[in-house]
Amino acid sequence: MLSILIFILVLSFLVIIHELGHFIVARLVKIKVEEFGLGYPPRAITVFRRWGSDFTLNWIPFGGFVRMEGEDGVEKSSVPTKKTPRTDGPFYEKSVLARLAVILAGASVNFIFGVLAFSVVFSLVGIPRLSTKAIVAEVLPNSPAATAGVNPRTAITRFTSPDGSVEITNFQQVVDQVAAHKGQTIKLTLQGPCEEDRCQENTTEVETILRSDKQTPAGEGSLGVRFENEYLSFYPWYEMPFRGAEYGIKQAVLLGGAILGALWTMVSDLVTKGILPSQVSGPVGIVHEASNSGILTQGPLSVILFAGMLSINLAIMNVLPIPALDGGRALFILLEVFLGKKRIQHVEAYANYGGYALLLCLIFLVTAKDIIKIITGG
Repeated sequence: MLSILIFILVLSFLVIIHELGHFIVARLVKIKVEEFGLGYPPRAITVFRRWGSDFTLNWIPFGGFVRMEGEDGVEKSSVPTKKTPRTDGPFYEKSVLARLAVILAGASVNFIFGVLAFSVVFSLVGIPRLSTKAIVAEVLPNSPAATAGVNPRTAITRFTSPDGSVEITNFQQVVDQVAAHKGQTIKLTLQGPCEEDRCQENTTEVETILRSDKQTPAGEGSLGVRFENEYLSFYPWYEMPFRGAEYGIKQAVLLGGAILGALWTMVSDLVTKGILPSQVSGPVGIVHEASNSGILTQGPLSVILFAGMLSINLAIMNVLPIPALDGGRALFILLEVFLGKKRIQHVEAYANYGGYALLLCLIFLVTAKDIIKIITGG
């Protein structure tokens, strides 16, 4: 229940900042905002009214919206009388650039928050780096490595077997050499101890007999060590915010690319195979996986990291060129330049209905898949 509550709070926060992005930019470009709503209608209550806008809670607890005057075209916009002058105007009167800025503001805020969340976490816990050495992170009890006296935080620099001696520069070389010499007597040259990716110059040599497949316990290797293929790097305190921001931006971009790749796979599998990929999850699946991994109950930094990942996911989803999503609306605004505003507005209304239907079907399919997966333990 705690994971579910935290997820709801995180998602609600991300929806609020998304809609605030639309709201703030709309006010900056002088568009009248009639309603700022959390959830989808029908309306439950009007929380308060300010700046000429109703701030509401709605009965369907999914997402949110900002309703601007004239966003559905001139025929649906209210027309002010001479007795009611105003400074803010309807959405349709604004320039293409102004409307694009408003439409894309929500996703931009979500992406920026994701970058900030990553930056904060990495600034505090360290910058992940790939190790360039075969550094031993753990020596398993009663293993050949333990018997030989291999210590954690030392690097294996040479592997000597009956076939000869091999210089080691990464952990995968050790894995390959061990796999090729199971049951044989081998020698390891060790360097260290090591701090991060830096090792002291002194070296030692140990000898041991690798276990055969029959002698190796389940979940262990023939040598009995686990390697540190990644470490956390620290810099002076005044550099960490900048280092964290640099790494946070890179990770946000990489995550965005991975999400797009997963979406492409999903669409491809749906079209060609008629199935949803197993790795695709909706809110139910996300909560289930987050609960199993414990990421939502491991402390504030884990929650911030999860919120950042979810925020970037929302940003990418919203800019997809699908009618009813922000990306779809932005596409129609751009098409006005080539096809004309009236023609596009007529087509957009029907396309949005189709987009909503498509999204609802997709949400239903993904949710049903998540529930079945949880029930069956798949």
